[in-house]
Amino acid sequence: MASTNYTVMLLAGGDSAERDVSLSSSRGIAKALREAGHRVLVCDPARPHIAPTEYDEAIFGESKIGAEPPVIDIDVHAAREGFLKLLLNADTLKIDIVFMGLHGGAGENGTIQAVLEFLNIPFTGSSATACAHAMDKQRAKILAEAAGVPVPPGLHFEASALAAGTLEQQVREFVGLPAVVKPNSQGSSVGLTIVDKFSELDEAAQRALATDKSVLIERFIEGRELTQSVLDGGPDTPVLEIRPKGGLYDYFHKYQSGNTEYLVPAPVEPAVSKAVLESSKRAFAALGLSVYSRIDFRLDPAGRHYMLEANTLPGMTPTSLVPKACAAAGMSYTELCDWIVRRSLSRFR
Repeated sequence: MASTNYTVMLLAGGDSAERDVSLSSSRGIAKALREAGHRVLVCDPARPHIAPTEYDEAIFGESKIGAEPPVIDIDVHAAREGFLKLLLNADTLKIDIVFMGLHGGAGENGTIQAVLEFLNIPFTGSSATACAHAMDKQRAKILAEAAGVPVPPGLHFEASALAAGTLEQQVREFVGLPAVVKPNSQGSSVGLTIVDKFSELDEAAQRALATDKSVLIERFIEGRELTQSVLDGGPDTPVLEIRPKGGLYDYFHKYQSGNTEYLVPAPVEPAVSKAVLESSKRAFAALGLSVYSRIDFRLDPAGRHYMLEANTLPGMTPTSLVPKACAAAGMSYTELCDWIVRRSLSRFR
């Protein structure tokens, strides 16, 4: 590893429905960065009254990922005001870079990245604009499709479409069944439903709208779940296949141990692997992403792949999908976390 080491402020937790996932990822990131020789201060934007600390059990405590997304029971406005004050005084901490260990919400949609850019504080991963593009699934699909990446047919709508009573008609015309109903700007399969009957549409849409302002309905692609990690300037990684043990790869199957099998490299034809990697790189470029990302796909029985979404802050526990793919390419978890820091810093020089 390179000899120069840095002081890293790791953002963990936050106020999104993916808070538990973030805490789990960040615990691993903190350990890996320290193994790489960096000084790590952990900070939870949802609890800015806890000063960024090297003694991070105050942040992580007994954190674990439950079977369902957590209920966020904090004064979000007050917490964000306190976190902004902390960032305004970040120069007193003498940090070199902020590591974005957050998932979902303001930590992944570009909001915090925009504040950091305004304050000229380096951070890991993609720019604020790119994060905003990727987090908006409909916008990401439009940009990726324009770059030649196959995407499922879909329909994006606001809550007003439910009141108008035209949802079923539009789904019949543009999407068909079965369909995936999901929040347009959420991750970790929060609020996602597979719909087999038109009578189920309204309830599924209401579930998605409970966590977002708009909904994306896509044709459900029967077949296999694939994901491709992209390291900008790093090695190509093999495509990974996800096989949940019964049912959909939802929040439960993602984060409850033993419920999903991961195959890397995925047992697919070389032509499929090549096509998925090419589509991933095209999507990465079209969305303006930087450093690292994970692009998710469905593969139909005919061997055709369809992009579902791009993740600018994918899960980063030692057993998450990006670390698994990188390990198969010969990059250890510690090396990956260290590489993310160094590659991200190069964007600000």
